[in-house]
Amino acid sequence: MPRTAARLLPAVAALAAVAALVGCSSAPGRPVEDYAGEPKGVEAPASSAGGSSWAVWMEDGTRLAIVLYGSSTCPPKVDHIRSSGATRITATLAPAPGGICTHDYVPHTTVFATPDGTSKTAEVGVELPDQTLTLPARQG
Repeated sequence: MPRTAARLLPAVAALAAVAALVGCSSAPGRPVEDYAGEPKGVEAPASSAGGSSWAVWMEDGTRLAIVLYGSSTCPPKVDHIRSSGATRITATLAPAPGGICTHDYVPHTTVFATPDGTSKTAEVGVELPDQTLTLPARQG
């Protein structure tokens, strides 16, 4: 092996290892949990009465949950989120499933890792296609 290639080999191996680790980590914009019902261990705000969508901090602000209401057989889901600055998150909905949906109206929760750079000490707007939800500023 030529001497130059031998010197570059450790650097190439290190870059490959970093790329592999990054590829294995969960993307912050993809859901870490997705389930029927309200967020586990969180009390729904009074504003959610009547089936209004809402968002809430979880696990000391390291995660956030978005709760949408709709059919239990074809629930509305958030596909991914992205940070649009320290006080704004944009949420993209998953495509609606085809088929026959029940006419009930129930909550469905999607949980995400909080995007880097998102403020937890100020209100954060979560933009959905048809409304903006508010994550209140965390106290303490």
